[in-house]
Amino acid sequence: MGFGRGRGFRGCSGGGGRGWRNMYYATGLTGVQRAAAGGPAWGGVPPSAAPTKEQEMAALKSQADYFENALGEIRQRLQEIEEKK
Repeated sequence: MGFGRGRGFRGCSGGGGRGWRNMYYATGLTGVQRAAAGGPAWGGVPPSAAPTKEQEMAALKSQADYFENALGEIRQRLQEIEEKK
C-alpha cells in the first residue's frame, strides 16, 4: 500500500483546489488587473451605487424598446413562414 494517486494525500497535489486552476480564464484578467480597474482583486462582489430614478427609467425604456423591436421581428418572421405554406 503506497501513496498512490488519490490515496494517502487524498488527491491534493498542491494546486490549491479546483477553484484556483481557471481563475485567469474565468475572469479574463489577473487579480492585479481587476484591482487596477476598480474591482475586487480576489473574489467578492464589486460595490455598486444604486441607480437614480432617471437612470432606472432610461434603462427600462431602452429595454422596452429592444423587446418591442425583437417581438416585431419575431412576428414578421412568423408571418413570412405562414405565407410560404
